[in-house]
Amino acid sequence: MGVLDAEAKQYLGKKEAFADAFNYLLYGGEQVINPDQLKEIDTAQLALTYGNNARLPIQKYRDLLRIWEAMTDGDMIYVILGEEIQGKVHYAMPVKDGLYDMIGYSKQVEEARRSLRKNEGRTDDGNAELYSEDGVLKIKLTSEEFLSGFRKMDKLIPIVTAVVYVGSESWDGPKSLIEMLDIQDKRILPFLNDYKLNIISAADMAEDDFRKFQTDLGFVMKVIKHQGEDADKIIEENGHRKIDPDAAMFLKAAANLDLEFEREEDGVDMCVALEKRYKEKEITGAIEAYRDAGKQDEYIINRIIKKYQVTKDDVLALLTPKTV
Repeated sequence: MGVLDAEAKQYLGKKEAFADAFNYLLYGGEQVINPDQLKEIDTAQLALTYGNNARLPIQKYRDLLRIWEAMTDGDMIYVILGEEIQGKVHYAMPVKDGLYDMIGYSKQVEEARRSLRKNEGRTDDGNAELYSEDGVLKIKLTSEEFLSGFRKMDKLIPIVTAVVYVGSESWDGPKSLIEMLDIQDKRILPFLNDYKLNIISAADMAEDDFRKFQTDLGFVMKVIKHQGEDADKIIEENGHRKIDPDAAMFLKAAANLDLEFEREEDGVDMCVALEKRYKEKEITGAIEAYRDAGKQDEYIINRIIKKYQVTKDDVLALLTPKTV
């Protein structure tokens, strides 16, 4: 796992940021999903493939997966929400995400089958009866339901997958399965099943979109979009407002920020880190000017300490070329 993946999962895995992303995607920023209604579930999804009497397990790992449990109009609703984090465009993403979703639905069907076939019995007409451990009849199944392992009335929990793309360039990959297909005969189009991507792309957001976020995610996505020279301006405009330390580390990795700061519990002041970089750049320029003038290091150190109010260790760190 790379630095970007690790930092992205650390921040976007927080329930507040996770809910914020899906409130933006699904509801245009309206606060419908309450972070406290999200529960973490296992990201490992297991599928079994069959062929030539072989049984081969395939395990896929989503980046982030939560189940949303909420009361709506007196009824309990459940939705599985998944996030895939992309630092670069993935040109086969519709297939990748589609596979994740279908594995998720397959697991639900298998769970239904497993629960129905406990304590089963058969009737003379080929239908099935399910009994509790104490022998009480619980459910009657038709032969079709028994064969399917899924009742006519059963429903699956919806799965919504979001692709959080933090690349600096617009997403130029396919946004649906249909776009990936080589279709020569347009008459078959009505018979092809599509799968579309739900993309949250910083590079493709309008400026008004960043205000739809309620957490630091909006600020993070804005800096990612304008990474480079414009990033400094956006950080300055944010002032000395501290942001979530995990958001700061994620932003540094995603936008390749040349900033140094500590992961502080009460938040990170990005402006302080920016001012530190400006000051170091100014000091480095002064050191080069003194050296061009033939001044010795001891003279340079004393002058820099007095002029910039820094410690000797600070100056030595800049005098010594940094090693990679």
